[in-house]
Amino acid sequence: MDELSAPRERYDSVIFVGMTRDGTIEFIKVYGEDKEKALEVLNSFFNEKNLHPADFILVDEGFEDVRDKKIISTRTEDELSAYLARLGLKLLSNGVLYLEGKDRIYQITTVSKELLEKIKGQKEDQGEFEVAETEPHVDVESITDDVPEEFLSSLMLLELREDAIIINEAGLELDKILKKCIKGKVKIPRYLEIYENIIQVFDEEIHEKLASHAEWVLVKTPVICWDYYVDSTEEFEFRKVEDRVYSAPLFLKAYRGYLMLSDPPIELVRKLKRIKRRGYVKFPIGVRYYKIPVDFTLLIETKDASKYEGLEFPVRIKFPSFDEEMLKKLFLKEFGVEIPLSVLRQLPKEYRTMKALKDLKRLVEKLKLRNPEKETSELLKAALVIMIGEGHEGY
Repeated sequence: MDELSAPRERYDSVIFVGMTRDGTIEFIKVYGEDKEKALEVLNSFFNEKNLHPADFILVDEGFEDVRDKKIISTRTEDELSAYLARLGLKLLSNGVLYLEGKDRIYQITTVSKELLEKIKGQKEDQGEFEVAETEPHVDVESITDDVPEEFLSSLMLLELREDAIIINEAGLELDKILKKCIKGKVKIPRYLEIYENIIQVFDEEIHEKLASHAEWVLVKTPVICWDYYVDSTEEFEFRKVEDRVYSAPLFLKAYRGYLMLSDPPIELVRKLKRIKRRGYVKFPIGVRYYKIPVDFTLLIETKDASKYEGLEFPVRIKFPSFDEEMLKKLFLKEFGVEIPLSVLRQLPKEYRTMKALKDLKRLVEKLKLRNPEKETSELLKAALVIMIGEGHEGY
């Protein structure tokens, strides 16, 4: 018996299989210290057993909390063993995995197409159980520390789930803000099976899983953010993962959620708007195409709305750079110091943003560590000079 299948004590991975009486493997679950290790072990197991990956469907993956466990073995997986037994399978493993104080460990679960059909049949016979979905909504109470009060009502417009252009002159960290304030639970397909091709929709690096099933996953309302300057336009195409397995484009992964693009090329925006207008995207199969329905809300973030002239957006949201009155309130809130309006009027427009305010706060904190005896007002003046330049000592 080779090294991978030999039952023994293990410290970085372990394999569980569900096997029929005649020795056919229908279920595989691999635990690894990280995703790369789990994938490596799974692929090695496929090769060793002469199993074809295309004959198996990925039904679950991600980190599991193992803080209450010292080992993982067939004895610790009694619920899984009982479940597989009801499907006519015996749970076997290649040893015992010693966790050595690990808090979490990565797992990948795959099942044969035949077993998946059997599970589906049982679900249909028993009736599909309900999951608690809730409509996407905006919780402004969760972001009062991140967004000026004057802007909160504008964010509520996102509940309309209409495409929007957001003119972000105020430099709000919209990616973090939207992920924090947009709530809701939606059910998305784990994958799409199209003429023996698998398109992976659920992405554990993007989606926050709340519950799962062989075919679908209950996730927090998707909020996917893409930035032209750091991300690739290839993410809007079907990307081949392996033979007959593809990763879905971002707009499919944003199913029933929001896709926010920061300063995207106008051609990309036109393409996505046309896909939305048409209601589906084409997946090529040989010389033919399969139509996949789309359902996402498109958000465009920019400081320069003129770049997107001619493109119609049902909703237009503008977060202007802060005026003197708003700056006065924010300085008082962040630093406990009341700054005269005459001083704030000298602040250049590019520094009247939330980003600049956070940078300033960080500078003040660092100066405080160096000069703990100084008052906040003195440190604030010094930080302003550092940030804006020596030509503004008048602050």
